[in-house]
Amino acid sequence: MGESLPLGRAQRLRRAVFDLKTIVLMRRDRAALAAMRTVERAPLETVSHLSGERSAAMALHAFRSTAYYRRRYLDAGFTEADVARPENFASLPMLTKQDIHEAGDDLISRDRPSRDRLPSKTGGSTGRPLLVYNDRSAPTAALWWRIYGWWGIHPGDDSALIYRQKYAGMSRLIHIAQWWPTRQVLLDARGTTEADIDRFLRELTRVRPSLLAGYVEGVNAFARHVQATAPQVPSMKAVSVTASMIHAGQRELIEAVLGAAVYDTYRSAEVPWIAAECAERNGLHVLADHRKLEVVDAAGVPVPDGETGDVLLTDLSNRAFPLVRYAIGDRTRWIAGGCDCRRGLPRIAPIDGRVADALRTPSGRLLSGGLGSLFVDHPGTIAQFQIHQAADFSVVVRYVPVGDPAASTEAGRDAARKVSGFLGHEVPVTAQAVAEIENVGGKARMVVSELAN
Repeated sequence: MGESLPLGRAQRLRRAVFDLKTIVLMRRDRAALAAMRTVERAPLETVSHLSGERSAAMALHAFRSTAYYRRRYLDAGFTEADVARPENFASLPMLTKQDIHEAGDDLISRDRPSRDRLPSKTGGSTGRPLLVYNDRSAPTAALWWRIYGWWGIHPGDDSALIYRQKYAGMSRLIHIAQWWPTRQVLLDARGTTEADIDRFLRELTRVRPSLLAGYVEGVNAFARHVQATAPQVPSMKAVSVTASMIHAGQRELIEAVLGAAVYDTYRSAEVPWIAAECAERNGLHVLADHRKLEVVDAAGVPVPDGETGDVLLTDLSNRAFPLVRYAIGDRTRWIAGGCDCRRGLPRIAPIDGRVADALRTPSGRLLSGGLGSLFVDHPGTIAQFQIHQAADFSVVVRYVPVGDPAASTEAGRDAARKVSGFLGHEVPVTAQAVAEIENVGGKARMVVSELAN
């Protein structure tokens, strides 16, 4: 795994230990990675055919193993034999976020044990909490090993992360033990202060990671801080960003300040590791042997190459909780032709329409991520929510209540308390019940900010 450049002794040790761990504990992922690399060397037409065959097989599995898909496909006039034919796949009904909410356990595969299901929660583009399950047996690790390899990064290399997570106490010790001797430096994207960034920078300087990975807005804020304070930043091989579209100006700033190439990735809580840029950085390669991605119009009809449409996703590796033709709420377009890297994986343009979940305070504190789960502790109390930040930095958590009014009110107050805590209690944060949430182009934004970028 990784490139064959001169390496330091410590880095060689970390790679060797990581490889040994995977040989002993992750043989299936290693085999999956080898298969992925074989697929990449095949022509685009061969990969497309393989993706079509696997898509039909997943739809058939969903039909046979879940109550939801069997009922939905039969109601739409599809027999089991129809579902099994790859040429019929693009005509199968789409799966929406509302469908997932309403279907509940009917989307769970009956032929897989509960231990294979890993809960994954997201607020989604509408801000309504959504619970899905990833498949524990899926080769998810091999997917990111594969992508890291495109950038010359070995999965055992040290890394720095800017995500909405934080390890403390025993969980931190367990995390360190699991990854030893590989080191990870973490900056929690929820409520980042200048002091937090300074501590992160000191750790980054000490560890000297090969990779920095994080949310676009979090990485961009870190780069702006470094630019303003002019510290010495250790050189890295790559910067990986996700969660929202990275603008050209952001890419230029990050690369100029951090001195490393920036690579865009497309990931989600529902379907991990969907697409990523290779070293050519001319579009994102869809991992088509494990992810079926369609670009369609409002009627669900595929759009021509180069035309922007809605994304439908099918996770070809998730047999525990099948997601077939899932309308995730993103928009993109296909890029025709092959890539100079000569991989046979199709390419899409960067995701168009994702909105960065960013709140700020007068002191410069940034909250970039972590907002989707604000109401996760209060299921059934709200239908939707949106966060509005005014020009004076004040914040209002707007929510559409359902069910018990008292429970909805308490859920709103709790969400406001969480946001206030994330922002260091620097600005007033209130909750407001509303009849509906505004939307633009049929897609509600989670964060509406009147602050200048």
